Amino acid sequence: MCTVSIVPYDDGFRLVCNRDERRDRPAAIPPTVRLLQRVSATYPQDTRGGGTWVGVNEGGLAAALLNRTADPIAAAACRALRSRGLIIPQLLDSRSLTEALETARRLAPAQFNPFSVVLVERMTAGIVTSDGQTLSVQMMDVGRPQMLTSSGLGDAVVDAPRRQLFERLVLQSDRFWPLAQDRFHAHRWPSRADISVHMERPDARTVSRTTIIVTSRVIDLDYVPLGAEKQQAGRAA
Repeated sequence: MCTVSIVPYDDGFRLVCNRDERRDRPAAIPPTVRLLQRVSATYPQDTRGGGTWVGVNEGGLAAALLNRTADPIAAAACRALRSRGLIIPQLLDSRSLTEALETARRLAPAQFNPFSVVLVERMTAGIVTSDGQTLSVQMMDVGRPQMLTSSGLGDAVVDAPRRQLFERLVLQSDRFWPLAQDRFHAHRWPSRADISVHMERPDARTVSRTTIIVTSRVIDLDYVPLGAEKQQAGRAA
């Protein structure tokens, strides 16, 4: 359960990811630089599944994971398969978006509950989507702001209101996109906290916000825990 947005930034991009999780899930390990088989990558680590939901590697390839949920019944019916968080380190161990997409196409979707992964390099993104049986890949231009979102309430429940908010706050912001992007990810409707981008409900809440900036001069990941996880704040570059 996450909301991910990507906006152009300098000659690269800025990706922001809100992570929404159950209140009983242990706090994540703050980001560190990790040596994979071929490249190094920076990402926080989920203590339960051992993987991650967001990260960037030394070549400037960024990745973010979203669970796919048709409705709350489907969420409750998720089987005990391999953690979807294990997908991101595997894809970040690539030297290019093309290579990462080739690796993604070799994943066995039946080993994981449904997911979407967005991979970004320069001004191009690839979205890898699984329904638990088949994989599909869609290419996307990030020369203009883009947004993806999911929720344990059902993705369709939150997509329309969050997308309308994204259009109003970000797409219509006259290109002050980074500031508008931050406003979007911090937004909460007082009467509808459950479907808000910065969400909260009795069983779950937005637990962290990760910002990745990649340009020709810098690769940076900033991780901010929210609420009960604030004591875990960390930063890595």
